[in-house]
Amino acid sequence: MKHLFYIGIIFSFFSTCCYSQQFNIEKKYRGNSFLNKVDMQKLEKDCSREDYINSDYSIQVEMDKRCPLHKFGNYFNNLIDSVDKSKVIYQKNGLTLKLSKEGVNFMKGGDDYSGAKLTLSLIQNNEIKDQITLANTFTNITNFLFVGYRYYYIAPSGDIYTLSLMEADNGIVPQIWKHYKIDEKKLKFNLLQIYGRRIQISYPDHFSVVPNPYDIIDYNSSEFLECLNNETDEECNTEHIYFYYLDLLKQKTTLLVKKKNAPKNSLPLIKKKIDKLCLSKNSLLDLDDDIYSYYPPIEIFLCEIKELKQEIKQAEIKLAK
Repeated sequence: MKHLFYIGIIFSFFSTCCYSQQFNIEKKYRGNSFLNKVDMQKLEKDCSREDYINSDYSIQVEMDKRCPLHKFGNYFNNLIDSVDKSKVIYQKNGLTLKLSKEGVNFMKGGDDYSGAKLTLSLIQNNEIKDQITLANTFTNITNFLFVGYRYYYIAPSGDIYTLSLMEADNGIVPQIWKHYKIDEKKLKFNLLQIYGRRIQISYPDHFSVVPNPYDIIDYNSSEFLECLNNETDEECNTEHIYFYYLDLLKQKTTLLVKKKNAPKNSLPLIKKKIDKLCLSKNSLLDLDDDIYSYYPPIEIFLCEIKELKQEIKQAEIKLAK
């Protein structure tokens, strides 16, 4: 029996090695592995350049050294330039990954933008099954106040990471980080994670918002209390309402834990359940070509608020016993 056990382990390992597709892409096209894990808040802090223009050259050099994104600029500019119209970067077992380049011109917020982008296509039998914008570069040609980029990394595992950012005199600001996975069975790029400057979403069961440090919320103000009765009012901040009910649920679950009516980890479990429900009911709005930081549709917030209120009611019933 021991021999069969060890043979089973060896076969399992051998099968994984042989049948798990590895996407070994030429170095000049695979991007930079730094992007497979990004702390958006730290990156924004490290890449800010306060009063850069008026600073001494030595200080400017130190500011630039602090930001790791400066290392990638030439690589990705050369990469985009190296692709004429299209380039097959992977082809194996009937699956093809192809880069396509095209010029882009668009208007956003009354300003004109111009640049180029690389699209990654997932192809089988000469048929495009799915596409994502893998890299881009663009300039605000109305006022030339900033430029934008998207960098990427394609891991051998089939995980794809992209980071969109903007650069101006005051530094480089990360906008959106995304994590995709190549699904070889469904022939699509599955979006697994999307991080904005303050939003973190991971399928299937994680939704969180980093509070705005400049927000001052008065939960006792008459305006806010009115918003609790009319959550969809355009004058109301849905995010503030979300934080209000999340804080209230924290208070209730803490009391339940003290009364030994709930396990210590009850809040994370409840939040995970709510997140899973709301993310399943509201597909992520994948703003593939959007240039600003990702913000989820209001429906996700409203779903979270609804479920938080229900959990608060259940907690109050238990506390009343």
